[in-house]
Amino acid sequence: MAYEFETLKVEVAEGVAVVTLNRPEKLNPLSMQMLGELLTAFTALRDDAAVKVVVLTGAGKAFSAGGDINDMLGGKLQLDYVAGRTLGKTILAIQGLEKPVICALNGIAAGGGAGLVLACDVIYASEKARFSEIYANIGMVPDCGNLWLLPRVVGPHKAKELCFTAEIIDAQELYRLGIAQRLFSPEELMPKVMEFAQRLAAGPLLSYKMTKTLIDRGWGMSLEQFYDLEALALEIVMQSADFKEGMSAFLEKRKPVYQGK
Repeated sequence: MAYEFETLKVEVAEGVAVVTLNRPEKLNPLSMQMLGELLTAFTALRDDAAVKVVVLTGAGKAFSAGGDINDMLGGKLQLDYVAGRTLGKTILAIQGLEKPVICALNGIAAGGGAGLVLACDVIYASEKARFSEIYANIGMVPDCGNLWLLPRVVGPHKAKELCFTAEIIDAQELYRLGIAQRLFSPEELMPKVMEFAQRLAAGPLLSYKMTKTLIDRGWGMSLEQFYDLEALALEIVMQSADFKEGMSAFLEKRKPVYQGK
């Protein structure tokens, strides 16, 4: 499947799709066009059988500096209720993708860019990465899912502090808070991310899908409701070809060869 966009670059190879925010001269601002293209891209990647894992990153020295100022000043970004729901649909297309989504956080992620980062499943960051809930600096309420996603990572009190102060935190603090799971030098970041992505692409994809679903949906469930979902997931996975292959490989002391089904 060919992917052609004006503000994004999408490349697929060996089961891994790399989605790059591609307006480096402006620090990859989230224009309404880019947000729409992200929604289109992730919707298509959901249905692309050749894609097992998705990597999200930014071109140049930034991941995304946040909302597009030109859109705001030019009147294209009218954040009424309908537009706000559109932002949410884009984040949900990323966070709700039933495939692993890895963020290669290469530079600053501010505002809506921070929301894109938090929507990913695993975040590997450059030592030059920065992160900010910068909205208070312009009297804005955080959007792009930040107020739902951030407290679930850092806790409600730290999330409030980060949003109230609009502090820009560095890579070491990102790691300390658990927002980033690994830190690498700028030169190592993409090779390490791709190594991880290719490892997942060769893995038990149904298991990953169910694991992601159980973790994400479990937040809003009682323990009893969660166990019902867990039991259903176990039944589905244990009937899969990948589970049978995994068990056979374990017993035969060989490396499993998964088919993703």
